[in-house]
Amino acid sequence: MDEHLGKVSEEFITQRLSWHGQNETEAVNGAYMELRALVERLSETLTEEQRLLLRDCENAYRVSIGETERFFYKAGFSDAINFLLHFGEES
Repeated sequence: MDEHLGKVSEEFITQRLSWHGQNETEAVNGAYMELRALVERLSETLTEEQRLLLRDCENAYRVSIGETERFFYKAGFSDAINFLLHFGEES
């Protein structure tokens, strides 16, 4: 594949992935807001020691979500680039 076309394709895919990452659906946002509201309600019923444990759980959950997103982002990006760079080639 032409080097310029490869670079343009990579930039296009990066822009599309970034756009989708910044423009989540109402369903995604609604699910997150519901989770936040439930965590806040739960937190109000806990002792201080239990709140610390809940905070640790929230932090672990955020790291887990971030790592999951990063994994799928990288996998999808890699697949898209390989498809564009090798489209029409025989294995």
